[in-house]
Amino acid sequence: VDDTRANNNQPLEREDDDENTNNEGTKKKKKVRRLKLATTQNFNATLQKRGVVYLSRIPPRMGPARVKTLLADFGSISRIYLVEEDKTVRKKRRKAGG
Repeated sequence: VDDTRANNNQPLEREDDDENTNNEGTKKKKKVRRLKLATTQNFNATLQKRGVVYLSRIPPRMGPARVKTLLADFGSISRIYLVEEDKTVRKKRRKAGG
């Protein structure tokens, strides 16, 4: 988890319940590591290069790992999100012959 916001480089303070409580029950603030400006700019530049690919139909049993393997030949894949087709839509599509 990043400890800074990418837009304005303001540090965020994280407080974990288990690790940062002392015997009296009060919370201690965790030390925050500041990022360098160049690192943040490089991160923002890579975020702006990202794109979204829409795949209209894939086989029903093909999972995210298989899709990621197939698309890895074209570039680096950061995330795969698959949405299962609605059952009523699938029924109508199959009834229409598709």
